[in-house]
Amino acid sequence: MTRAKAALSRGALALVAAAAFFGHARALGANFVFDDRGAIQENPVVQGDLDLGALFSTDFWGRPPGEGPGTWRPLVVLSFWLNKHVTGGFHETNLVLHAATSVVLALALARHTGRTTFAVVAAMVFGVLGIHTEAVVGLVGRADVMAAGFCWLAWFVAGRADEAETPRSVIGAALAFAGALASKESAIVFPLFLFLADRILSPPGRAPRLLSARYGSLVAAAGVVIVVRSLAFASPLAAVARELQANPLLAEGWGPRIWTSLRLFGMALGKIVLPVGLSADYSYAAILPEHSPFVLPVFASALALVGLVALAIRLRRREPLLALAAVMVLVPWIVVSQLPFVLPTIFAERLLYVPAAGFALGIARLAEWMLERTPGALVVPAASAGKGKKRAAQKPPKVNPAHVRSFVLVLAPVMLGNLALAWSRAADWKNERTLFEAAIEVVPRSARAHHNYGSALLNEGKSAASIRPFERASEILPTWSEPHAQLGVALLDVGRAREAEEQFRKAVELDPDSTKAVFNLAVFQARQGQLDAARATLAPFVERHPNRTREAALLRQIEADLRSPQRP
Repeated sequence: MTRAKAALSRGALALVAAAAFFGHARALGANFVFDDRGAIQENPVVQGDLDLGALFSTDFWGRPPGEGPGTWRPLVVLSFWLNKHVTGGFHETNLVLHAATSVVLALALARHTGRTTFAVVAAMVFGVLGIHTEAVVGLVGRADVMAAGFCWLAWFVAGRADEAETPRSVIGAALAFAGALASKESAIVFPLFLFLADRILSPPGRAPRLLSARYGSLVAAAGVVIVVRSLAFASPLAAVARELQANPLLAEGWGPRIWTSLRLFGMALGKIVLPVGLSADYSYAAILPEHSPFVLPVFASALALVGLVALAIRLRRREPLLALAAVMVLVPWIVVSQLPFVLPTIFAERLLYVPAAGFALGIARLAEWMLERTPGALVVPAASAGKGKKRAAQKPPKVNPAHVRSFVLVLAPVMLGNLALAWSRAADWKNERTLFEAAIEVVPRSARAHHNYGSALLNEGKSAASIRPFERASEILPTWSEPHAQLGVALLDVGRAREAEEQFRKAVELDPDSTKAVFNLAVFQARQGQLDAARATLAPFVERHPNRTREAALLRQIEADLRSPQRP
């Protein structure tokens, strides 16, 4: 493929930004829901004064090493802190970042392919995709958006593989890649993407050597980030907390992990192409491990995976843009496939933010093919070499109306369909109840969806209505303590104290280290005048978890009451 230097007009970039921003503008009506509360409203690093030490020494949730899933994303946490204390506008910031990421994708594609129509259309399609709703409307999805934006910035700054390497391009790409890693760990696969993209887009024999500064600087940047993380927080290989209810693959061997990973790949492709039936949760038992490759979902997904790999290989020279689209899907999928390591969650739509770009590239190539005889529709001629020279006047190519109609027939259904789906889906983020009410319709077997729906009802003062969702969550996953702890609260609110105590005790029995279970039981016991029992419940927990200030304070109060001379 012959590539000429191409520049995008400001109008084209504004069109990309507008499509991304207004395509998900209903995010402005969203609230803090689900993981947003833990990552922002309950995060002491975000809520307190700026503390760089705490920023780098705690995880995404403001917890020290060993007390969470080990997700270390200081740049995202810093952006939350800035929203909280300086700029405001959490959801507005998410929208702006998504629009900026779409623009950077357009710039990178234009630079590396020389095809500006392709670049702009791909970025516009990417910007409106309905599968992005969770990443854009849900605030914790900012990690995926920022990581993608930094990776594509690194791709743009690195320049084309057949361009001369300069210190500016090498260092700039390394710094952008380091920013991606400090935003989300999944960015680690970017060097592999760059390597494969170079092989696809470079003329035969012109691809950079593997041992070149182009790739070496990225490896060095990754090494620096890993060292900083290890010194300030914890090694990426350190043991972390995982929950079976969030990812049942934790209890499985390699066979089920492989078969389940294949099934998840097909599921991901389906939701990218047709983003209907979306859910904020896919935990136990919405998706259970597959124990055989000889079932239709696994077999069909395996065929899709092999087909995409074959597409990338066979079309590398004849249709490099389609090969690039396949690579854009496949490489980011590696790190979220559950194969290199088991993730904290078995599946989440925000994890598809980058792989979905591959679908956008495929649609853009098909649309561009419809305009093959009008390639200059969105092109601005590159600046002439030498300062002061005037660019030669160029007459716009004639536009064939038939080609334009074909272009619109390809692009309009994708754009309008995804706009409608994204607009409709964003309404679910109005509050916790609407989000999990919608989730239960899609994944009725998810214990966490029922539990969170019950919690939302309980927080709204609808204790009686919350009892059944908590009971359903306990039926789906009897070994999970939290639904029992919350069910106890609901039962107590409606005057069923004896049943409430049974649920509190059951929750602590299932998980003696559950903060919610221990705290709820101790509070119940204290209010019933059972101070010795409350102390016996709290003391072992506080000894094991000295950093839990709420429980420690309650224990001190109970001990003070026990020493009080007014105690009956």
